Amino acid sequence: MNPIRAAALPALCAMLLACAPQSPPPHAAPLPSGPPAEPVEGTYRGTSTRFQADRKGCPHPGLVSFIVWDSKFQYRWDHATYIDVIIKDDDTLEGRTPDFTLRGKRDATRIEGDVTNGICGLHFTVIKSLN
Repeated sequence: MNPIRAAALPALCAMLLACAPQSPPPHAAPLPSGPPAEPVEGTYRGTSTRFQADRKGCPHPGLVSFIVWDSKFQYRWDHATYIDVIIKDDDTLEGRTPDFTLRGKRDATRIEGDVTNGICGLHFTVIKSLN
C-alpha cells in the first residue's frame, strides 16, 4: 500500500465520521416553575394589633403563637375562646364560631388574618418558626 494513501485513510475516516449525522442529546428534565412549595405544618409566632374596640372588654393586642397541623390551627381569642381555622388549598384562611369570624391569607412562611366579633377586632401576623 502506498504510504501516502495509508496516512490519508485514517484522516479521511475521521472527516467522514465528523460529518455523519449525530443523534440528538437526551432532553433534560424540565425545571420546576418556581421554588418548591413551603409545607404549611409547623409553629408560627408573631403579634396582633387591634383594629376595632367598641367596648372596654375587647382583648388587648399582643403575642400570637399557634401550631398548624394538617392545614388546621386554633386561634386563641381569650382564655375561654378558641376559633378553629382551616388553611384552604388556595392559601386562604377561614374560621368561624357562632360569635366570631376569622379570615386571612398564607404566603409561604407568613400568615396574616383578621378576627372579629363585630365589636372587637384583631389583625395578626405570624411567621413560621425554624424550630
